[in-house]
Amino acid sequence: MESVKVDALCPPPLPYSYAIKAGGAIYLARQVSLDRDGNVVGDTVEAQARQVWRNMSDGLDAAGGSPADVVKITYHMQGIREMTRENPSRQELFAGRPHPAFTVVKAAALGLPGLVDGDRRVC
Repeated sequence: MESVKVDALCPPPLPYSYAIKAGGAIYLARQVSLDRDGNVVGDTVEAQARQVWRNMSDGLDAAGGSPADVVKITYHMQGIREMTRENPSRQELFAGRPHPAFTVVKAAALGLPGLVDGDRRVC
């Protein structure tokens, strides 16, 4: 098992790794819409989803992978009906290939002030 340093992301707020390589697979920690300096990016689901996908791509890149390698996604959203607003960014990222399997989990809260659920702020 190898922890991967992801220089493009802010340091993790808790003791964990953004990416781990193990047995030929890459495991990524969940991401939220933080920029390199730890600031929340965007104030809509669409804008925050684009930042999350940039962060995920940065983690994959640092580990030697790419979005083309993704086979499974788990979303944690406070409002799972908002998936329709996130869909365009995911469709762009995975255009031209089979889309990964995904699961959506309803979360009570998203953990940081400024993260949004639809058009309302959470936390």
